[in-house]
Parts: sequence; structure tokens; C-alpha cells
Amino acid sequence: MPGPRGAALLALALVGGACGGRGCGLQGRPPATPPVVKDKDGRIHYVVDRKPYRAFYDSMGQLERIEYDSNGDGRGDYLVHYDGARRVGLVEVDEDFDGWVDRWEHYDVSGGLERVGRARRGPGHRADRWEYPATPERPARTEYDEDGDGKIDRTEIQRDGQVVRVEIDADRDGVADRWQAWEGGRLVSEDLDTDADGRPDRRIRYGRDGRVRGIDRMKP
Repeated sequence: MPGPRGAALLALALVGGACGGRGCGLQGRPPATPPVVKDKDGRIHYVVDRKPYRAFYDSMGQLERIEYDSNGDGRGDYLVHYDGARRVGLVEVDEDFDGWVDRWEHYDVSGGLERVGRARRGPGHRADRWEYPATPERPARTEYDEDGDGKIDRTEIQRDGQVVRVEIDADRDGVADRWQAWEGGRLVSEDLDTDADGRPDRRIRYGRDGRVRGIDRMKP
């Protein structure tokens, strides 16, 4: 099975090739009389069906998405969404073939992967875990929405595959109030914001055995 990115590229090749390289119409537009479907919101789409791929065009003939049915059950489990410039912006994946999206991949304008979201609470829930790959400008990180309210409660910063920093929003107000430092897989220290001014004012130090070695007052 191709990956989401590979599925998108293969779909474009198959749909385009099936129409003599013209993108199934003049300058990438669909044929003159393609089948028409209507979404739940009432929007109309023109559909070009080249199983296991289906290409959806808007009323202006712009490619909106391609669905790939990888297991042949008649439902698209890879939904590749395009912007007006025919670039992949979002790939939605139904990993367990239950009809619900459980992975979301977001891409930037250059085609690079920005983040991957996963739903941990089961069918019908939105993403509550986001992975951001490392770039030259920033390290890799993973964000968690532990209570499903749409706000990030915990962020883990990684270097060379290991967590080195954790930021926690303990009171769920949308602002971090605990900052943990990790080394070699163990918690070294934790800074706390006890007066809710957005700045740490206490530091807890931990020994190699995981026990508290001291609590320091931090200067403002």
C-alpha cells in the first residue's frame, strides 16, 4: 500500500494518464459531462472515477480532492485535499477502515510535511495528538490535547529522538505553567508558575533516583 503522499502522486498520474495527460479536460478541467455529486453542505462536485481513485472537481473545474480506496470496500480511506494551485494541503486517512478519519497530515506550500494529527479517543473525535517533524529552525515536538477541548495541554520537545523539555498547562487555561527539563530519559528539574503571571517562580530539582532534591525560589 502506498503512503498518503505516494497515494496522492499516484492518483494524479492515473487520473491524468487516463485522459491523455490533459487532466481529464481542458487545462486540468473535468470532462464536459462528468457525474455530479452533492456534499452534505449542498456543494456540488464533478467526479471522475478511475477505481480505486475518485477525483472531485468544483464547479469551476478545479481539482479539490482525490479519494483512494486502498482495501476495495467502496469507501475512500485516503482523502487528498488540494489548494487552488493543485498542491496537496491536507491528507486525511482512515487507518482502521471503519469509515472515520483518524489521521490528518498537513503539508506546506513546498510539499513539506508540517504536522501529523491523530485521534486517540476513537471514531468521530478530532485530533488530540499532533507530531511536528524537526526542521533546521526548530526541534521536533509532540502536542497533546488531553481533555479534548481543542487546546494543547502538554508539549514534548525532542532532540535526537529523546524528550528534552516538556511544557504543561496544568490549569487548562491555554497557557503553560509547568516546564520540565529532561536528560537521558529522566526528569531533572521542573519550573512552576505558582502565581499565574506566565513566568516560573519555583524550581523543583530531582536526583537520579527520581526523588526531590530541593525546591528553589526563582528571581523574577
